[in-house]
Formats: sequence, C-alpha cells, structure tokens
Amino acid sequence: MQEASPFSSLEHTISFARDLWFTKSPIRAWLDAFSAHSHIGTVISRAPTELISDLCQFGAKYRKKFGFEFLTTTNARHSHKILEEIKARCENNLLVELDIAAREKFYFIEEGLTKIWERISQEELQEKSEDLGEIVPDSLEEELVPSNSSDEEVWIDDKATMRNYDLNKTPDENQIE
Repeated sequence: MQEASPFSSLEHTISFARDLWFTKSPIRAWLDAFSAHSHIGTVISRAPTELISDLCQFGAKYRKKFGFEFLTTTNARHSHKILEEIKARCENNLLVELDIAAREKFYFIEEGLTKIWERISQEELQEKSEDLGEIVPDSLEEELVPSNSSDEEVWIDDKATMRNYDLNKTPDENQIE
C-alpha cells in the first residue's frame, strides 16, 4: 500500500486495500494477520464466570480445527453472542471459515485505515489553517463507507484441510477439485 500511496480519498484507500487483501494476498499473509489477533482472549477476560470454560473449550477447538485464532467483529462485551458464534463456526469447513475470518479481519483493517485517514486529514487541515493564519471550524464529518465486498459465500465439501493449500498463493490460486 505504501508504494501505491498517496491515495486521493478514503474510499480509494479502502478499495485498494480490499483488492490487495482479498485478491492479491497469499493465504499465509491472512494466517499471519489472524495470528496477531487475540479477540477471544479479551472476550474470556471480560466474560461472566459461567461462560469462561465454554469460551476456552470452543476457542481451543476452533484453533485446533482451523489452525488460527477465532476472529469476530462482535463486541467483546457480548460474550454470550460470541460463544454462540464460535460454536456455530466450529461446524464450518476450512474454506468457508477462511473466507469468514478474512472478512472479519478486513473489517478491522478498514477501521484502522479510517482512523489513520481521519488523523491525517485533521493534521492537514490544521497545517493549512496555521499557514493561512485563520481559524477554520471543524468541517470533518464522519461518512459511512459503502462496502464493495460480496456477501456471497462459497461452499465446498468438508474434505478440505490446511495441507491442501499452498500458503504462498491467493485463495483463487488454491482451487480444490
């Protein structure tokens, strides 16, 4: 992304990042990004005592089955919902779960890019107002960025395992027959 910058807008930045993440990044890059995420640990630390055991059990089951940490955009304070979600997603096959986890992780990437863009925009506005020697009212308003990602999920039989993939290829390059 650094080589492609500067970007003309937040929408351009996110569109470029989406294309890079979903079509040009090898699965190994996804797995590295997933492993840096510790959402389930945060959930466990905030969960009511009666849910901790189940969250630990299903977190371990998920990690054993898929080889990476459970990712969700559900707020960590909603441990009951997260427990339901992890139980349901443990039933997925690897291809489906890689797709879901990649979408969940991209949500966090998009959120980070938005925060960076807002900070840069505010700094540029501050610099311009200082250069002009005038006071400029805060004119930055939050805008919702439409997602261009597809909600489609591709279902393939449950026989797929991590060893069927070349982790240095993108998901499209790893077609299973």
